[in-house]
Amino acid sequence: MAGRRGKPQARRGNGAKYGLVLALGLLLGLGLAAAYLIFGEREPLDALLPRPDPAATAPATPRDAAPEPPETPPAPRFDFYTLLPERQVELPGVAETEAPAAAPVRPPSADAVDAAAAMGTAMPGATGGLLQAGAFRNAADAEAMRAQLALLGRVARVETVEVEGRPLHRVRLGPFADVAEREQVRQALAEAGITATPAR
Repeated sequence: MAGRRGKPQARRGNGAKYGLVLALGLLLGLGLAAAYLIFGEREPLDALLPRPDPAATAPATPRDAAPEPPETPPAPRFDFYTLLPERQVELPGVAETEAPAAAPVRPPSADAVDAAAAMGTAMPGATGGLLQAGAFRNAADAEAMRAQLALLGRVARVETVEVEGRPLHRVRLGPFADVAEREQVRQALAEAGITATPAR
């Protein structure tokens, strides 16, 4: 038992000796290196270090020069008048017929139509008269018909008059430029299922 306890103490003593020898070796090496750097020849060591070039100068940068503006790309050109005619396609068997250009008919403004209807007169230049799409006792029904005409792309108005002491709401379109235009609109409404009659 006593012998077993003695062995770990010997190992601890050997570890301390190795550490002391290692520390002394390091100190001796550092001392020799310092002595060589101080008293030894430095030329071989200086040859390994980079040396500055006395003739080298820093590149000159113009501080006062204004920076060049970036190049702007050219604006895109949309030349429809030359591109579109080049892309026209002629259909075989279709003859070109030139129709004389008719002067466009400007429809009267809504304010002018309402003012003429209130006075009971037709618009000047409008000889086609009016179309009546219905007459209703209930104002909501008249507005529903007006909305249905608006969905078809037709502008209509609701006029309220008294007939036999009761209000009557008439849905009217126009005035039209001529009778032909009025008949064209009446046929279009008939195809949509709405019966319209000429009115004064």
